[in-house]
Amino acid sequence: MTRNVLSTGDKEQAIRRFHELNSVSLGEREAAIRQGVPAMELEELAALLGLPIVNLSRALGVPPTTIRRKAKNGDALPADQGERVLGLQRIVGQVQKMVEECGDPSNFDAAAWTGNWLMAPQPALGGRLALEFLHTSTGLQLLSELLSHNVTGAYA
Repeated sequence: MTRNVLSTGDKEQAIRRFHELNSVSLGEREAAIRQGVPAMELEELAALLGLPIVNLSRALGVPPTTIRRKAKNGDALPADQGERVLGLQRIVGQVQKMVEECGDPSNFDAAAWTGNWLMAPQPALGGRLALEFLHTSTGLQLLSELLSHNVTGAYA
């Protein structure tokens, strides 16, 4: 599968969506999951993160063949898979929010930073890659908390 190339405007729009997703209530997130996350959003997310779709889909527990088929047909992912995609989108939004609150967000690419962070060994995770924790909602919550601790200087 070829990697999507997104324009700067598309990237900015996606980051804004992820930022908003990070701020919505649990009820609104549950409704979005129930409504269905389009498979194409995983392709977009992989492009934003700068990660191969095959690696990201496997880390999220979504078979690459499922992504191809559902994206081609314009279909949504099953709820459990969509929930994990939304969870990762929220993490990108969380990174953007952290930079806006604590630093200068100009020229900062939250998605690219997150993609690099996912692929780097994390001391707080016993040297494991953050990418290894994308397969469950609990793992995604752990990553979110780890990022939050980084802002306060607390070591998880």
